[in-house]
Amino acid sequence: MRELAVGRRLFLSGVAGCAVLIAAGDGLPAALRSWVEAPLGDLTPGDGFHFYSVTASVPRWRPGAWPLLVDGMVARPLTLTFEELARRPLIEVRADFHCVSGWSVPDVRWEGIAVADFLDAAGVSDGAGAVRFESADGVYVDYLDLATARRLGVILALRLGGAVLSAERGAPARLVVPDQYGYRGVKWLRRMTVVAAGGTGYWEARGYDADARVRG
Repeated sequence: MRELAVGRRLFLSGVAGCAVLIAAGDGLPAALRSWVEAPLGDLTPGDGFHFYSVTASVPRWRPGAWPLLVDGMVARPLTLTFEELARRPLIEVRADFHCVSGWSVPDVRWEGIAVADFLDAAGVSDGAGAVRFESADGVYVDYLDLATARRLGVILALRLGGAVLSAERGAPARLVVPDQYGYRGVKWLRRMTVVAAGGTGYWEARGYDADARVRG
């Protein structure tokens, strides 16, 4: 495993820990309908993270059915199972995690796969400029420009602190963007869509700064 230190910086998912039921007839690709509504169980104690939700439940997933989709302006759309992702070599990223609401967790250790690897495998088309990241809660989305998405340390995280992600931390996979506030870190990630230009993320639509970089 490669280790990448990213300084004493940040991130947390403003997504929080809840989700909505995805109905079979909601127009989503069939591969994305393996998510169901589930109540939140006991929170992981003692890791320093606070927990937020924008819906009211947690997406429950089945390891044999969960897909990650990479689509949009790409030459080769991808549908990847959790088992396929877990077999890949993981990058370790260490960074401070900062929430815009004023709390932090120092020296967080994430393990995952570079977002750039997915973009390279899918083959980004000419004219693309950003990536849309979609949560399985059916509500939370955010965007990164392509240059940021390809940056060293930006990963799809599968593990936190040496263990697989818990439900409230975003299992089975979440976005990690070192040096940006946690609302950029989309939990329960089910889809990365390459688009021509970035849009407005969930919290940006509610007044958060589109520039989520931590300064100072």
